[in-house]
Amino acid sequence: MKIRRSRPEADFTIIPNQTLRDDRLSYCARGVLSELLSRPNGWETNADALSDRARRQRGDVVGEGRRGLRSSFKELEAAGYMVRRKERGEKGRFITVLEVYDTPRDRGTAHGTSASVTSVDGPSVTGTSSVSTDGRSTDEEDAADQHSSALAFARAGQVARENELPPNLKRLYAAADGLGDDRLRRLLLQFEQKRPRKYREMRQHSLAQLKREDPAALQSVREVDLLSFKYALQHYSRDGKPLPAWLTRFPR
Repeated sequence: MKIRRSRPEADFTIIPNQTLRDDRLSYCARGVLSELLSRPNGWETNADALSDRARRQRGDVVGEGRRGLRSSFKELEAAGYMVRRKERGEKGRFITVLEVYDTPRDRGTAHGTSASVTSVDGPSVTGTSSVSTDGRSTDEEDAADQHSSALAFARAGQVARENELPPNLKRLYAAADGLGDDRLRRLLLQFEQKRPRKYREMRQHSLAQLKREDPAALQSVREVDLLSFKYALQHYSRDGKPLPAWLTRFPR
């Protein structure tokens, strides 16, 4: 294809190519990130508001649904482009403030660009209440509780409940810990391509567990990737069958 570029002198946004081509993000999430980065610092919005805005502006054309926008926000948070924190606003009410970055936090954002997006008096970016909550939905909490005990030893350096794990899971988790970042991300990309719905489910489980047990670990892309991969290993090893080839090796 032929690419035709203009040379704007005003009202434009610079975004790194590595961000726009980050294979960990869906195309929808990349578009949402571009929209957020193009907005001024302190712009007030959330996933539901973006969905409603898209529907209004596009008229008869079906806009992006709330579920899709919420999923995109979760992708951006998991990949390190979005960091959530609570601030006390007027009348003592808590608001959710998102810091949006044009590069992931673990890649040296000191030289990157960031913008603050605020959710006030309404659903936060994931659709949960922004007043006196920890940002997790009920579904995320329930799903995390179902898997947390089996994954208590999943993260590197954590020895609690080690004896409760089946030997095959111990072996798989140890092998996962030895994967390099590039290989881990490529395996996750294959997982997402083969089973997109299950991939998102495993990702949400890992985010919920990290939020509950070690929120600081959410700043590390590898921590989220590795725990998501281990959730996948746990899921596909339950019935005793061999793991899917696309979860363990690359095609030749």
